[in-house]
Amino acid sequence: MKPLALTLGIILAVAAAALAQWIFAQGKAGDPGFLGPGILIADVNLALQIVLLLGLTFGAWLARKGRIEAHRVNQTIWVLVNAALVIFIMWGSMVEVIPESAADMAQTRVWLGWLHAVIGSVTVAGGLWLILQMNDILPARWHVSWWKKLMRATLAGYWLVALLGFVTYYLWYFTA
Repeated sequence: MKPLALTLGIILAVAAAALAQWIFAQGKAGDPGFLGPGILIADVNLALQIVLLLGLTFGAWLARKGRIEAHRVNQTIWVLVNAALVIFIMWGSMVEVIPESAADMAQTRVWLGWLHAVIGSVTVAGGLWLILQMNDILPARWHVSWWKKLMRATLAGYWLVALLGFVTYYLWYFTA
C-alpha cells in the first residue's frame, strides 16, 4: 500500500465532505451562489469539479512525462475528492430528477441528469478501481492488464461527465 497518496487523498476528500456538510448544516445550500443564478452548493460543487478536472488532466500530463509516482499521488487525491463530492453533494441532487412516470424521462432536465449520473457512476467506479490497483490495495488477481486503456477511458469519462455537468448546471439554473 502507498500511504502518502491515500493519506493526502483521504484528508482532502474529508475536507470536501466537511465543507459540503457544513454548508448543508448552516442551511446555506440553497442560498444564492457566486457563479450566477445557481445556488451555493451547486456553485461550490461546480468550482471544485473544475479544479478537479484540471487536476486529473495535469495528472495525465505527469504520466506522459514519466513522473509516475507524482501521477499516482495526484490521481489518487483527485479521485477520492471526486468520490466525496459525488456522495455528499451530487447524490442528493438526484432527488430533483426522480421521474414519477415514464413520460418524465422526456424532459431534458430529467434524462440529462440521469445520463450524467450513469456515466459519472461508471467513471467514478473506474477511477476508484485504478487507484486501488495503483496503490496496491487490490489483490494481484484482480488487477487489470489493460490499465492504460482504463486510465484513458476514465479520464475521457471525467471530461464527458464534466461537460454534461456544465450543461446540467445551465439547464437547472440559467433556463429554469
